[in-house]
Amino acid sequence: VLGSFLCAREAFKLMRGAGGRIINVGSISATAPRPNSAPYTTSKFAIDGLTRSLALDGRSLGIAVGVVHPGNVRSDILSPEEVARREEHEGFINADDVAECVLTMAKL
Repeated sequence: VLGSFLCAREAFKLMRGAGGRIINVGSISATAPRPNSAPYTTSKFAIDGLTRSLALDGRSLGIAVGVVHPGNVRSDILSPEEVARREEHEGFINADDVAECVLTMAKL
């Protein structure tokens, strides 16, 4: 959360007067947490709150702020067992799909 805040603060300085877009990446865990994930869920919930607050602050400056909340994205940080479990019960989306969503938001 600190990194997102610091980047946004600097982006606001650069975009002031010119406008622009800030796109944060959250997680579906912000609204649908998993068991034993309090730190992760808390950070993603905070990203959502930060985004909403920045969107209000940026509106009059022509700075649009949004967030994308992907679900399960296949990643090397997941163990093979966790990948198999999630694939069986939930499925995955591709990282390229998330990137395409962010790119689409940036072009608005």
